[in-house]
Amino acid sequence: MKKYFFFRSLCWLTVFSTILILSCANLKTKKADNEISVTNWNVQTFFDGNIDGKEYSEFRKSKENWNEEFYEERLKRLCKIISEIDSDIFVMEELENEKILYDISNRLSGNVWFNDKRYDYAAFANEKDNSIGCGIISKHKIDEVKIHALDIRTESEKSPSMRSVMEVTLETASGPVTMYVNHWKSKSGGEEKTEKWRLWQENVLARELSSCKESVSFACGDFNKDISDFNYSEDGELQFAYLTDTECARLKMSSPWKDDDNYGSYYFRGKWEKIDHFFSPTIDLPEPQISLKEFQVVQIPEITNQDGTPNRYELFNHKGYSDHLPITCKVVLKDDQKKS
Repeated sequence: MKKYFFFRSLCWLTVFSTILILSCANLKTKKADNEISVTNWNVQTFFDGNIDGKEYSEFRKSKENWNEEFYEERLKRLCKIISEIDSDIFVMEELENEKILYDISNRLSGNVWFNDKRYDYAAFANEKDNSIGCGIISKHKIDEVKIHALDIRTESEKSPSMRSVMEVTLETASGPVTMYVNHWKSKSGGEEKTEKWRLWQENVLARELSSCKESVSFACGDFNKDISDFNYSEDGELQFAYLTDTECARLKMSSPWKDDDNYGSYYFRGKWEKIDHFFSPTIDLPEPQISLKEFQVVQIPEITNQDGTPNRYELFNHKGYSDHLPITCKVVLKDDQKKS
């Protein structure tokens, strides 16, 4: 059973001051009316303080291991980073439930008197039996949320539990924008063996993007797939594959990642990986409806080790943040979109 919700925050419970630090100064740039800033971050197994049996086993061992106090401390640190990055939209993977989004919104309510600082809207989606899902908080109004689930019965083995694609339509000064939030199947069990499930998730995303060519849309999330591992045409164009009634079609995509082995969003076995993404479809129109600008991997000192790798959260000492680094960009809309 699919589960999702979205809300308009009306009650703020916790008030605190937001302090900006110099290490985030390069994230604060003036935006035009046709731009929205977006951050995506896999926040690594972010469970609340209530043990209800769905948590990963290491969180269920004892109350001395995980409890409300440890949750509140981790929540406080997460909210500090969100405030410092200060994007219009903040997307998170690996949240346990919608309660965490309420808690985040309440903790960030120190900016309640400034409309451009408030995250008044949020959305969360998860499958019934999954321990973690995807959530967003937004300064822009959320008009609609849709869930695109997978039901695969054509493979020789049973489909593993896979998270749905969450489609979120946002209201902006330049008109509606549709965002697709993804958390694709992990490589647990072997990269080659699990690749077919990520290809099915690619099919769902590409099919939805291709079906609304006239709308303004982009995708983000943790795809568990390096940018170099996607399909490319002979002339180097990034392509997503999807099935139609008659063929396997291709959708041209754009990514802001650069071909550089010295950076990424995830560090595994001594190597950087670019598995967290922003994508925009490259539709055959006279002018692009959307572009992704000022992309960067966020490397605030608190969330990185001395060598720049992610300062992952460790349950044994309750220190750290996540095994991923946030990525951020500006989504720039075509100037005359609101006239169309």
